[in-house]
Amino acid sequence: MTTRTVGPGAGTRAAAVLAAYDRQADGLFTYCLSVLCEHDAAGAALREVRELARRHGTRLAEPGLVRAWLFSLARYCCLRRLADGPGREPGAEPTEAEAARRRRELASLAWPEAAGTDPEQREALELSARHRLTPLEVAAVLGLPFERTRELLAAAEAEVARTRAALLVLGVGSCPELDRLGGAGAESWRDWVLGPALRRELV
Repeated sequence: MTTRTVGPGAGTRAAAVLAAYDRQADGLFTYCLSVLCEHDAAGAALREVRELARRHGTRLAEPGLVRAWLFSLARYCCLRRLADGPGREPGAEPTEAEAARRRRELASLAWPEAAGTDPEQREALELSARHRLTPLEVAAVLGLPFERTRELLAAAEAEVARTRAALLVLGVGSCPELDRLGGAGAESWRDWVLGPALRRELV
């Protein structure tokens, strides 16, 4: 997605990349949060993405893939932080209200229907379903061939449909054993998480 050629119009390309970053900033933060599961680390990764985009935006060879390029940068920053091991970003401790808000925001990223997907499927599904990237963009972010990405997304979507069906069985059923395994009632089915064995039994 990048080239080392910097010629006429480089400033315009760089400005366009930063404008794209501004449009995608919320989604990029959500993606970083889903990977790192910690607000300060996600915020630091997002700032790093902006700096990389500012420094290297002129190298983008395919302007149509600017969104994929930004998510690729976010993925790189997050994976590098994970590889470096746990660490706390410097800064003041959040207030109790802010900490509660952060917990709610992190909880909102939970996706019970995706419980049966493997990590590779889940990542592709996050990019496609939550962030609305096209299969071509997902392939660019993950560095996979396009056909492999399509197969990955199809398998992930099938697993989500299977798990959703199992959750619905739990939600509308009246079996005490299922209630014990799955949750307290139909109104809370989206909060349940199923393992593969129970999912196979229900669907």
